[in-house]
Amino acid sequence: MLLKKIIGRNYFVGLFILLGIATVLVVSAFVLTTFFPEALGHKPHNYEIETVCEFEPWAFETNDLKAEFPDGGIIAVVGITEQKRSIMLLGEGTYEQDREQLESASKSGIFMMIECSLFEEIRGDNIFTPVEGGDTLEYVSSVFEQQKGIPAVWEDTIPISFQPREGKVYYYFISEDGEPILPPETKVSSLALLSSFSIYALFIAVMFMAVTILTLDHHHTNYWLNLIKTPPTTFSLILVPLLAGMALLGELTPNITGWPDYYATLPYAAALLVLIASFRYGKLYYLDLGLRRERIYRGYFLAVIIAGLIIMSVRGLPEDLSFNGASALVHFPVIFLLIALPRELIWRGYIQTVLSRRFGLSLGVLLTVLLAAAAHFIFLMNTSPWMVGYPYTYVEAALLVPGTAAILGYFYLRTENILACALLHSLIVFLPGYLYY
Repeated sequence: MLLKKIIGRNYFVGLFILLGIATVLVVSAFVLTTFFPEALGHKPHNYEIETVCEFEPWAFETNDLKAEFPDGGIIAVVGITEQKRSIMLLGEGTYEQDREQLESASKSGIFMMIECSLFEEIRGDNIFTPVEGGDTLEYVSSVFEQQKGIPAVWEDTIPISFQPREGKVYYYFISEDGEPILPPETKVSSLALLSSFSIYALFIAVMFMAVTILTLDHHHTNYWLNLIKTPPTTFSLILVPLLAGMALLGELTPNITGWPDYYATLPYAAALLVLIASFRYGKLYYLDLGLRRERIYRGYFLAVIIAGLIIMSVRGLPEDLSFNGASALVHFPVIFLLIALPRELIWRGYIQTVLSRRFGLSLGVLLTVLLAAAAHFIFLMNTSPWMVGYPYTYVEAALLVPGTAAILGYFYLRTENILACALLHSLIVFLPGYLYY
């Protein structure tokens, strides 16, 4: 409120204060990443089989895991960097976790990510004999195709993964059918998790500062001021959870049915038909969904800037940008029309607007964010319930998803243009697939 008064009197002073706050936030994020570099997410590793070998009888112990393969087995290296090595160990074994013997009858192997130096230490003098062909390679390939590797967080927007810290081992067991037994086992300290939360919270705060700075001259239109002073009807409020449920159904449809992703548009289209029919028969008095002619030209350039800042904050500066010819020209309009625009029309154009009319602008955004976060959590529980057992999933579910929803909600308040909001949403989904790191 004080900042609003200052900006109202002197834009230069307001801009100076906002830039100062943004600078403090950026410096704080830089300091945190310097002391806790492992707290940042990384581009998910592209796993592929690099070598397949047979090994002699082998027993090793690391962290909380003790494994023994009395008859030997197969080791497949499926990913290797200067620091880490990802491997699959296949064969009959016995396992001990936290000094407790595990049931091994249902386990036929283990997937691990381990520090290279630690791997060499536990390997000892064990001889690995390369496998060059035959049924063994086919078996390894069939098992490998079922593996998850390190879970990708925020997978439908900017996929990132959080790799184990130095010296730590990430692993999960493999069933007799070759399927991963999830959730994975990974030792994550409270400090590491808190660091990740703090860094990404700072990034989100910087985005809010950026939107505020770039729309410093913003004033709500008379239409919007009159709208938020007009309480919604009971029927309008009843539609809020109904439409949120239909939006959730849209996200679940491709995952539950196995249909192509564009089928997710069907429940959103049904939700829009419900709104249009309700307006047509006099149940709703306002239904512009953010598509007003006097605001339709605002916010597009700002959307491009904010999308770039969000992606760079989460993933860093890209090394290259490739749009792969005509495919990108088709891909972007599809994302805009079938994913981003339907989502924004329902979530910001209707749900946030109705809640803002009932509870005020700030609380309207907050309630919309909470609804979106709850919908995403239900989505995870129905599509990848094992992810809830992976600690960094909570960075996604409790921070990244609601944080992005909050940025989109605030962006809508500052532009009052749902098309600009949909453009920002589209770019967040589209660009990461065409940026190389």
